[in-house]
Amino acid sequence: RGIRSLVTDISYLDPQEGIRFRGKTIPETFAALPKADGSKYPTVESFWYFLLTGDVPTQAQVDEVVAEWKTRQEVPQYVFDAIRALPRESHPMVMLSVGILALQKDSKFAGFYNSGKFNKMTAWESVYEDASDIVARIPIIAAFIYNLKFRGDKQIAIDPKLDMGANFAHMIGQSDEYKDVARMYFILHSDHESGNVSAHTTHLVHSALSDPYYAYSAGLNGLAGPLHGLANQEVLDWTMKFQEKYCKGVEPTKELVTKALWDTLNAG
Repeated sequence: RGIRSLVTDISYLDPQEGIRFRGKTIPETFAALPKADGSKYPTVESFWYFLLTGDVPTQAQVDEVVAEWKTRQEVPQYVFDAIRALPRESHPMVMLSVGILALQKDSKFAGFYNSGKFNKMTAWESVYEDASDIVARIPIIAAFIYNLKFRGDKQIAIDPKLDMGANFAHMIGQSDEYKDVARMYFILHSDHESGNVSAHTTHLVHSALSDPYYAYSAGLNGLAGPLHGLANQEVLDWTMKFQEKYCKGVEPTKELVTKALWDTLNAG
C-alpha cells in the first residue's frame, strides 16, 4: 500500500482527497465541463472527450461526440438473442460479458490485424474505433439485461434525442431525476488510475493483441469479483438487510448504525 507501481495521465486516486481526473478533483471536473440540457450535470460524452484529450471541450465538441455515439450505439439483434438464450437466473455480469463477446465479429482491430497490412504504429486507431463502439453500445446492452431480469423483459427503445446517461435512465424506465444519477455514476466510475483488477486485466489481455472485445469481456469477469465491482452489490445487500433487521418502524439512530456495523465486523 502506498507504493506507486503504475503511472497514468488520465486519473490519480489519492488515499486522502479521492480521485482526480486529468488533475481535477470531482467537484472541479463537474464544474468545468459543459452541462447537459436542463441539467446541472455534464454529459458522459463531454467527460469522455476530457479524459481522452485532457482538454475541457466546447459545447460544439460535446455535440460532435454525442452525434457520433448515436451512429455507433445500434446493437445487432443476435447479441440480444445470445443473452436471452442464457438461463434467466444468470448473473447480469455473465450476460454483459457474453453480450460484449457476441459483438466481437465487428472488431475493427481484429479486421486490421487479419488484413495483412497490420502496423503496430497505427494499430491504436482501430483500438480507438473498437473502444468507441463498445462504450456507445454498453448502455444499450446493460439496459436490455436490466429489463430482461428485473422488468419482466419489458424493453424500451432508444430515445435518439438523449445523451448516453439520460438514454440509459430512459431505457430502464426510470424518472427524469435518474438521468442525472446515471450521468454522475458513469463519470465517477470511469477510471481509477487504470491499475485495478478490471483495467489491469484489459491491459494484460490486449497485450497479446487480443482485440478490445476479448479484453473488455475479460475485464468484466474480473470486475465481477467480490473484492472489486461485486462489492457494490454486497454493500447494497448489507444495506437492505440492515433496513430489514434494524429499521422496522424504528428510527436508524447513530447507536443503531454503530451496533449494526460492529455486528458485521465481529461476524468476520
